[in-house]
Amino acid sequence: MFRRTLLIAAVLMPAVSSATQAAATPDAPLQKVFRNWQVTCNNLNDCDIRNLDEGLRIILERKAGADGSVELKFQAFGNDSPEGIWLDGKQWPTDITFSKASDDDFNVASSTRLATIQQWIQASKNALALSLSPQGDAASLSGLNAALLLVDERQGRLKNQTALLRVGNNEPAMVPARPAAPAFDFRVPDVMQLDNAQMLIDGAIKTNSALLEKESCEPNAENRGRSEAQPLNDKQALVLLNCGLGAYQSSSMLFISDRTDPTRSASLTLPLPLPGENGQPEMLSWFTEAEYDPKTATLFFSGRGRGIADCGHSGSWKYDGKTFHLASYNSQPSCNGGEPGDWPSVWVTAGSGQ
Repeated sequence: MFRRTLLIAAVLMPAVSSATQAAATPDAPLQKVFRNWQVTCNNLNDCDIRNLDEGLRIILERKAGADGSVELKFQAFGNDSPEGIWLDGKQWPTDITFSKASDDDFNVASSTRLATIQQWIQASKNALALSLSPQGDAASLSGLNAALLLVDERQGRLKNQTALLRVGNNEPAMVPARPAAPAFDFRVPDVMQLDNAQMLIDGAIKTNSALLEKESCEPNAENRGRSEAQPLNDKQALVLLNCGLGAYQSSSMLFISDRTDPTRSASLTLPLPLPGENGQPEMLSWFTEAEYDPKTATLFFSGRGRGIADCGHSGSWKYDGKTFHLASYNSQPSCNGGEPGDWPSVWVTAGSGQ
């Protein structure tokens, strides 16, 4: 599991109010699986629908709003000669052009024409399986209709001309506008360089030894050498304590420390925008491939579920001098093929590149 839920009552210093509030709002980010199809909608109501078959990936991306863009993509990993679209073994006529996948590009076909995509959906809604050649790998269509309906409802498109599944006569102008991306209006702290990074690392290890032992974070010499401390503000520093290096990535626990008194340090845990099993925001206490840039006051992490990066999650936070604010989050929990690093957007803010 690339997510690790906090199992201890560690001190939570800075919080991410935006993520906590998101869990209680109607447009809170969601990620849900309907049989063989996964839906992810972020805080702007942009949605990603994708199947979970390993041999053939189908992705439908739809942005919110009356003029929201739409794209249907087919990715073939085991099908060397895609020829078209077969539904339950019968070829479906389409103007979508197919090409052979390459080592660098799994995409074999795509369309951004809403009319073409709506036609494909209408043809597929009563089918059981889709393939790109008569003998090619088949993708199950079970759950697709429920996924499409959720997106139409979420984006306010039911019975609208722009709907995916429930197409009607309502004008596009009746679709709710896409929300504006949240923007940060604070000034990040001035960078005040540290000259005692090793002392802060050693101090955080000593002060939090019981927690490190409980979390199986071993502060041996090798891990200490991969650890670092970065300035946060004029009074505090961020200690990134490496807990071990795996086959393709490392994980760290993070601590907020007094810049001059390392005995005053506490574990940093941050909530993610998707709820955990108990319905509350899931807490992140281990940060994979963690990195903090003092100049931009941005904390990054990226964790692959396995080496080929077909699954995983990544995110970033912006620090205002007191609090970490969630800036971006992407998540693909199931490891069943797909383009490396292609993880759907769950949370986006202005300037975060989504």
